[in-house]
Amino acid sequence: MPLLGDPVVTLEEVRLRRISLSSLDLEVVIRLDNPNPLGITLKELPFFVLCSSATNNPELARGNTGQVTIAARGSTVIRIPVQSRNVALVGALATFVTRGGVTVIIRGTAVIDAFLFSWSVPFETAMPVTMEQVAGNLAGEGK
Repeated sequence: MPLLGDPVVTLEEVRLRRISLSSLDLEVVIRLDNPNPLGITLKELPFFVLCSSATNNPELARGNTGQVTIAARGSTVIRIPVQSRNVALVGALATFVTRGGVTVIIRGTAVIDAFLFSWSVPFETAMPVTMEQVAGNLAGEGK
């Protein structure tokens, strides 16, 4: 997109909301920065939550932001609840326990609309999640 710049998608935080033997409820916090002199509309931002491991990156969950407006040269933070109920969860939890943490990867595509232009911006961003963070989240700290 030569006239307008791509928005910057950043993973701000991954919070554990609830854990059980069959599911993992997360809150994915994404920041979107718009470097353009015009406001843009994020039509949607479908993404996958992956758990980094030595052999592969199994998918834990999927999410989507829905439509969001971002002001010119502005930014917005979006909190998206996601739930995992799959087999990859067991492996991710085992990795988490044995290593004391995991790296969570968010991979997706931001679909942008600005005046007469529409385009897609693929992104991938990662962040470590440690035992201390999870303990704090479960104890209600850092809200």
